[in-house]
Amino acid sequence: MTLRPGETQIVRRAPKWLLAVLIVSLLINGLVIGAVASRWKALHAAPPVLGSSSNTQLFGFAVTLPRERRRAIWKSVEADRDAIRPLREVVHAARDEARKALLAEPFDPSQYAAAQKRLFEAEQQMRLRALDVVQAIAKQLTPAERATFARWEEDDRTRRRAFWRGMRGEDDQGPRRQGDQDKN
Repeated sequence: MTLRPGETQIVRRAPKWLLAVLIVSLLINGLVIGAVASRWKALHAAPPVLGSSSNTQLFGFAVTLPRERRRAIWKSVEADRDAIRPLREVVHAARDEARKALLAEPFDPSQYAAAQKRLFEAEQQMRLRALDVVQAIAKQLTPAERATFARWEEDDRTRRRAFWRGMRGEDDQGPRRQGDQDKN
């Protein structure tokens, strides 16, 4: 648009306070969207990796089941899980005892060996009791859930292997390093 002589063009600007309100509104929207996204991610998070054996992985897999199914399974093994808690406390106490024996001056190898043996026995007792829980969970899984568990465990194993390859500095796709080949 061209102006004729004597005409002026009026440019209306938004007041400065409106710009401040828009920026604050944008920040609040960002906070709300971030809170919703983090909550969604928490609800749909991958189950925790609890160890390398399929027994402990079954605990993690049970977390992925639908809520009603998961609750039914957890309720059925609640007494077994409660029985493991005191065994876990015994393991923690045995670890503390072994740590104290290791740090004691003067160092007594026989005392340390005895503490390690007690720790081993406590861990074995806890694992055997945990096996009852794992077997109870496995009995309740449907054939489709067991097949899903097998795929889930393989995916988890692949993720863990990739993690440790990365920690060792190995290339995920390439051949092993020369130093690693010399060791074999």
